[in-house]
Amino acid sequence: MNRQLRTVLLILLPSTAVIAAVAYVLVAGLWMIVLSAGIFLSVSMGLAAIFSQPGEIRMSAQRAAALATGHIDRRTVFEQQWLRPIVWVLLVISHRASLPRGKDWLRRTLVAAGSPNYYTPEEYLALSMLAGLMLGALLTMVNFAVYQQFSLIAFAGGLAVGVAMTLAQLHEKAARRIRQISKRVPYALDLIALAMGAGATFTEAVKTVVREQSDDPFNVELRTMLAEMELGTTRRKALMNLADRVPLDPLRSIIASVVQSEDLGTPLGDVLHDQATLLRQQRSVRAENAAAVASVRILVPCLLLVMAVILTVFGPMILRIFRGGLF
Repeated sequence: MNRQLRTVLLILLPSTAVIAAVAYVLVAGLWMIVLSAGIFLSVSMGLAAIFSQPGEIRMSAQRAAALATGHIDRRTVFEQQWLRPIVWVLLVISHRASLPRGKDWLRRTLVAAGSPNYYTPEEYLALSMLAGLMLGALLTMVNFAVYQQFSLIAFAGGLAVGVAMTLAQLHEKAARRIRQISKRVPYALDLIALAMGAGATFTEAVKTVVREQSDDPFNVELRTMLAEMELGTTRRKALMNLADRVPLDPLRSIIASVVQSEDLGTPLGDVLHDQATLLRQQRSVRAENAAAVASVRILVPCLLLVMAVILTVFGPMILRIFRGGLF
């Protein structure tokens, strides 16, 4: 079965199945048997057109390199033999889906989340669809066990919720990692500035900082920057790549200041120290604003508590007054 035949089958079989289903409802008798056989053959040929292809799951080059170098060792669903046919179909769908903005958002979110298992946007989209299919099938079985009938709404709802939950989990992981990096940046800048003040170069200072706490997210990004520089990337380009990987506005402003200091000849250690001081001041201002907002928001539950106490104490007296007198 060549590629052209499979393409023709994938285009014609859905329409053939729909026509056969309509005709099945409209006619009776012998035509029922004939059309039932036609529907069965159409579905069988469609499944054969899909699953007769090799279906080889090719992992991304980044994840293959990470597995080869020992950075990750957990085997995902893409490496499970019994899931290969289903995952292959989902990968084909995700690759053919025209979602440029969605895939670009997935790419940026995956990078911000630390590139979990080095998934590509298409692979993570296929993974989310797999989670949606599993949840949809579970809800369909529960609906059948309760109401003794299949529900397309339950399956569609489970599919949508599964996909949304998977994407929301990725977004939350990326946001949590960005918050950890935001807390770490001022202290890392101070350490780099102190090391440079002691006579170290920028590269040596960064190596000194990342030597401890190897699992810290910001240290991971700094090690990636050092690896790029060791492979021949200029410091300016490596810093710009760091700003692209970490969508954090203060970090981007710091990198812009570092690039500008290189152009103007300003001492880099002083620039980093000033930027770290500025970040701490901004954090203090944000904390003061959050405290002011919290003091206003806490008034509402306090008022509710006061009203509850007043009603509890004076409630019986108010009821007696409305019933005709205090005594």
